[in-house]
Amino acid sequence: MLIGQSGRKPNLDKIRHIKQVLRDALDLPEDATITLTELACMEEDCPPVETVFGLLRSDAPQLQHKVHKTTEEVDADDLLEICKAWGLGLHADAFESFVNDH
Repeated sequence: MLIGQSGRKPNLDKIRHIKQVLRDALDLPEDATITLTELACMEEDCPPVETVFGLLRSDAPQLQHKVHKTTEEVDADDLLEICKAWGLGLHADAFESFVNDH
């Protein structure tokens, strides 16, 4: 559910797919955790909705990146932006399945 609003539930299949694509693209270890949180932004000059991506790893500081879209609107370009913002090497071909499936 969108935090700050009621009635709308996130597409869990889409969220699982986004997480798997990021995991594959970044070649993450099994103990790494990717989080997605869709939030209503209440701040002035803020888009009404943002999705916050987090990466938790046991051997590194937490990473976070915001995309000013709902999880349903997130696309391959957004995932590439997240990977670049996190400064991690990636396997770009992992985004092909995301583009082809959605």
